[in-house]
Amino acid sequence: MDYFDIHSHILPGVDDGASTMEESLAMLGVAYGEGTRSILLTPHYTRGKNSYTREELHNIFVNLKTEAEKQYPGLKLYLGNEILYEEGIVDDLKNGLIQTMNDTKYVLVEFNIRISYNQLYEAVRKLTNARFRPIIAHVERYRCLFKHIERIDELVGMEAYLQMNISSVYGGLMDENARWCKKLVREEYISFFGTDAHDLEERAPYINDYAAWIRKKCGEDLLEQLFVKNPQRMIENKYIVE
Repeated sequence: MDYFDIHSHILPGVDDGASTMEESLAMLGVAYGEGTRSILLTPHYTRGKNSYTREELHNIFVNLKTEAEKQYPGLKLYLGNEILYEEGIVDDLKNGLIQTMNDTKYVLVEFNIRISYNQLYEAVRKLTNARFRPIIAHVERYRCLFKHIERIDELVGMEAYLQMNISSVYGGLMDENARWCKKLVREEYISFFGTDAHDLEERAPYINDYAAWIRKKCGEDLLEQLFVKNPQRMIENKYIVE
């Protein structure tokens, strides 16, 4: 199976991910070796604190894409942002200052891990009211959601999508967070996986070992849904059929 990684920090020199073109290409090489053939590059967007404009981001993306095509046949790269939510983000989206996921209505959004549920709910409501389709980045991190399946249900009912970092399914029976993550996967609350890769060491773009658990416990069909079908529909700006 060819994997699609929708969350990564591989674009060089724009955030706390890859710092150089050489590091970016090496990270792409690791991903390619894992069987990843499509990657959404999602550098951080923090309102008023970015070191780039959207135009500059696009130029860096084109340069990396050109170099990657020479080394990794069949590897497809797409551009987005991982958006740190705060007041004014919806206005920035409406004004075209933020890179949506492959220029679609889908937006990858992260929050302070200590955000209250009411604040998170209101943020999602504002995004959906503005006709964006929020993907909550690394949903496993937010304490207000941990073990609150009713809140997960409510967010999904609002047409928010949940992205989990693939490494979060790793852990034994004594790992409370891993048990929670596995529950969300098994019960099909998760729409997307990503590596959230930042480097070549602790946060490298590995997928295979973690995907093996999904294949074993949840089946090939769900694995394909999460790593192939859902991402493809997303980049084509189609609704995800759950």
